[in-house]
Amino acid sequence: MSENTPKDIISDDEIEHVHANANFGSISKRDVVKYTILKYACGWHSGSFARSIVKEHGLLTKADTLTKKGKRYLWASFGKIDL
Repeated sequence: MSENTPKDIISDDEIEHVHANANFGSISKRDVVKYTILKYACGWHSGSFARSIVKEHGLLTKADTLTKKGKRYLWASFGKIDL
């Protein structure tokens, strides 16, 4: 698959557009995305605004499960290791 990095999956322009003026303090916009989808992958929940952002990016379904794109983004965000 050619989408190997988070930026390959979601462009910087898309990150800026979807997040608009959202303020999560010192955490970066990409970290908001990657940690929110990690929470949902683990069966946890997040704040409603972070949830809305990842849904807008197409990473989370209406049932709050990761989409195929969400799984690819999660894998790209946390890196691949050889086991």
